[in-house]
Amino acid sequence: MTVRKQLGYAMPFALATMLAGPATAGIIFNDVAAIRDQNPTGTAFAPQLTAEYRKLAIFEADEMYDWIDAEKHANKGMMAANGQIPMPSDPADFNIKYADKLAELQAARADLVGLLNAGAPTAAPHEAAVAQARYDCWVEQQEEGHQPDDIAACRADFLAAMANLRNVMNTVPVTNTTEEIARETVYFEFDKSEITAEANSQLRAFVAEMKTIRPVVTLFIEGHTDTSGPSDYNAQLSQRRALAVREALEADGMTVRDYNELDLEAEGETRPAVQTGDGVRERLNRRVEIIARGVKTQTKVIPAS
Repeated sequence: MTVRKQLGYAMPFALATMLAGPATAGIIFNDVAAIRDQNPTGTAFAPQLTAEYRKLAIFEADEMYDWIDAEKHANKGMMAANGQIPMPSDPADFNIKYADKLAELQAARADLVGLLNAGAPTAAPHEAAVAQARYDCWVEQQEEGHQPDDIAACRADFLAAMANLRNVMNTVPVTNTTEEIARETVYFEFDKSEITAEANSQLRAFVAEMKTIRPVVTLFIEGHTDTSGPSDYNAQLSQRRALAVREALEADGMTVRDYNELDLEAEGETRPAVQTGDGVRERLNRRVEIIARGVKTQTKVIPAS
């Protein structure tokens, strides 16, 4: 990258600090100055990350005259030097103009953070540090948005760094199980399939919870009745209750993107929550149970030999 950035940044450090005014001159870009004096050593993640942010900061300051972004990178480098490991930049905090570019950055960050949380800083500290720094470079360039070659270069460097990181790490699935991850039960008035105000509140809260859970493989909606009334009528009533709950969930914002499969089941009076004799009105049996099941994968990370 050799093209100079916006004219407002194209000034040497001394002039930039002088124009800032006497009250702030010399301290606006203090981390840029501080990180120049850093000589990180060692193979742990913190010094490796310091070294990578140091490269970014000095490049932005000396080659691009972008003191603002240089200071941001330098600040992260100094955090790492002081043992406070910064997270990769959150693109939602930046002014990313295009929604598809923001989505790509968010997906890439999730991928990177997943590896960091899986032990990359220990298993592959150098590769992890390079990947994080190159990601922040990509976010910075995408926010500026006016140098497509530089955006492409940072993106390509990040993707290459992620490939190197995966090559050094050996991420092995240990278990892959389907398990219950959420459950809600709503109750109905006798011989009714209409959603009560209380049940509506429960369903709205359930939808909000589901929006935070990924991935949901199957959503079971099971309708139930008590034993009062004929069994064939109760089977139909439980079906109407299950359908009413599904419609309420959809009205509250749950879509097919929130789960992979929907299983609607009419259990009638066959599976009571409370065992009773035939012909007994029991509120706890007049219900719909919503069960979300998802895949949970446990992994282990082993450094390559």
